[in-house]
Amino acid sequence: MSLDDRTAQQQLTPEERRALLRAFADRMLRKLTAMDDPEDLPGVERALRVAAVIERVYSRCDRAERQKSEPRKLDAERAAHEEAAIKAQVSLASTLKWSKERRQGLGHWWEAAQKAIETPAPQAATSGQTSSTMPAMPKVIYTDLTDDFEAARAELPLRKRVAAQPAQIPIPPRRGPPPRSG
Repeated sequence: MSLDDRTAQQQLTPEERRALLRAFADRMLRKLTAMDDPEDLPGVERALRVAAVIERVYSRCDRAERQKSEPRKLDAERAAHEEAAIKAQVSLASTLKWSKERRQGLGHWWEAAQKAIETPAPQAATSGQTSSTMPAMPKVIYTDLTDDFEAARAELPLRKRVAAQPAQIPIPPRRGPPPRSG
C-alpha cells in the first residue's frame, strides 16, 4: 500500500517530505489523465477541482524547494551565532572579573555592606502591633511659602498686565474670479 514503511513516530527530513509530496502529486496527475473526459457539468466541476488540488500540491513542492536553505548559508549563520555567543561569554567573564577585583579593592567596606544586607534591621515592637504591619509613615510638615512669594514679588518691578489693543492690520483685498470679458 505504502512505499514507505516508517512508523508514525519516525520523522521525515524536509527533503524526504518534498519527494513524497511530489510523488503523490505525480500519481494523482496520472490518475486524472487516465480518467475519461467528463460529459456533464458535475463531472467537469469535479475534474477542475481535482486539477486545482494537483496544481496546489505542485506549487507547494516548488515553493518548498525554492525556500530550502543552502548549506553554506546555514554554516555562515551558525558561525555568526557562535561568534556572538563567544563575545557574550567573554564580556560576561570580564564583567565578573572586574566586579571581583572591585570587591577586593573595597575590602572591609564590601564586607560591612554584605553584613548590613544580611542582618535584618531591628524593629520597634509595640504592644498592639505585629511585625507584619507596615511601620508608621513619618509626619509630613507643610510649609506656607505665601509670605516668601509676596516678598519676592514686592522686590521685583512687576507691571500689571493690560489687555493690549488689537493691532490695526489692513485686510488684503478679496481676490475673486477674474472679470468676465464679453
